Amino acid sequence: MNPIYLQALSFQDRFGPGEDCIHAAADMAAELDIAGIDIEDRLLKSFEPGYLQELAHQIEGRGVNFGYCGLIVDFKAPVSSIEDEIDRAKKLIDAVPHLGIESIRVPGNGVVGDQTVESTFSAVRDKFQQICDYADRAGIKVFLHNHNHGSTPSTGAQVTRMLDEIDSSALSYVLDTGQFQGSPGAGGHPRSADNSANPELYDSIEICAPRAEMVRTKFYFAEPGDERWLDYPHIVRILKTAAFTGPISIVYEPRGNMSSTEALPAAVRYLTDLFGTGP
Repeated sequence: MNPIYLQALSFQDRFGPGEDCIHAAADMAAELDIAGIDIEDRLLKSFEPGYLQELAHQIEGRGVNFGYCGLIVDFKAPVSSIEDEIDRAKKLIDAVPHLGIESIRVPGNGVVGDQTVESTFSAVRDKFQQICDYADRAGIKVFLHNHNHGSTPSTGAQVTRMLDEIDSSALSYVLDTGQFQGSPGAGGHPRSADNSANPELYDSIEICAPRAEMVRTKFYFAEPGDERWLDYPHIVRILKTAAFTGPISIVYEPRGNMSSTEALPAAVRYLTDLFGTGP
């Protein structure tokens, strides 16, 4: 079975966006006996080395590992904000070794104002090149993250083009099942009347699965029972066909009444069952 991580931000329905989410995620990861947790930069109180080292000690004491740390991006901001993002990414790269973290996650940017998709794509590519150049010298991996809040890259074709046009050994790719165009859970493009995913979502997953070193699995649980907005039996078949064996991060974005403390164990069980069945 692929290593499973919980995204700590999934607990913000109970604790708000702060460090308490990290501890809640670590407690649950230990209870479920899974690999660890992923975090976001905004959950940390500071980048002060002593604070980060003590936090790492507390998490490791539960027998839990950190996966990646994500960089939060404002998708409504113009590409002129990218310079600040690059500066924040460099600070994050300098900070994460104090947590024992070896990778960061970075999404693209929104197509806003008079920007075109192509001009935004070019700016995002240059952003990643600069971040990856810095990360390479620090020995940190940078996960390109497909994200669809009116942003790019948000299709399979855009992701593969971006990966091909960035020249860096630090670059990697995390496939987000719920953040391609066609996902009912992502903003930026119209959703179907019944909140089912459009076929283009699964087309993008199929295109990108062979390039993925990690997968972020989105869960919404808008209705009782198994996840309905995304067809995980179909998604898991695509990943198995692509021989994906990397880590899986579970992200809960509630669209119903289920709390994170109920939803995340259910998601772990569901994915474990799906990956444990036939090809």
